Amino acid sequence: LIPRMTETQRDAISNPAIGLQIFNTTTNCINLWVGSWRQVCGECAFSPPVPGHNGPLCAGANLNLTASAVSGATYNWTGPDGFTSALQNPVITGVTTAAGGVYSLTATVNGCTSVPVSVNVPVNTIPPAPSVSSNSPVCKDSTLNLTASPVSGANFSWSGPNGFSSATQNPSLTNVS
Repeated sequence: LIPRMTETQRDAISNPAIGLQIFNTTTNCINLWVGSWRQVCGECAFSPPVPGHNGPLCAGANLNLTASAVSGATYNWTGPDGFTSALQNPVITGVTTAAGGVYSLTATVNGCTSVPVSVNVPVNTIPPAPSVSSNSPVCKDSTLNLTASPVSGANFSWSGPNGFSSATQNPSLTNVS
């Protein structure tokens, strides 16, 4: 049984010999002095990569999965719809809604594989395009009414000549010139 002590007690050792080992009761890990304290807790000696993505996405878009760099690592991604990749930053082109869900990532360095880390990627269906119409043609100085059919949960954005823009579903332009 190697010496057991807290991190404070460990740090109070005035001149530790290279190779000194202790069981750190603060972290419940083995500590080794190699000119500085190194800790072995049964996991890899590197932090797992941080996963990311460019979502949420609409079906048909490209999904860019990203992983922070881990020196000397190989990467392993798994995900919905049977997805696998050994790339650090894979791209899935033209995703479908079946690509939405949890993607898991591990990194391996010198035979040690990190704990899996994951990221949830939402992939939404493309909303239907609204039907649009107006009361045109209209005479000068009259009102132009633009109309769009309702689309559940949609936000509307109109733009037109002379800097016209509107975020309402059915805008009106008065005094048309």
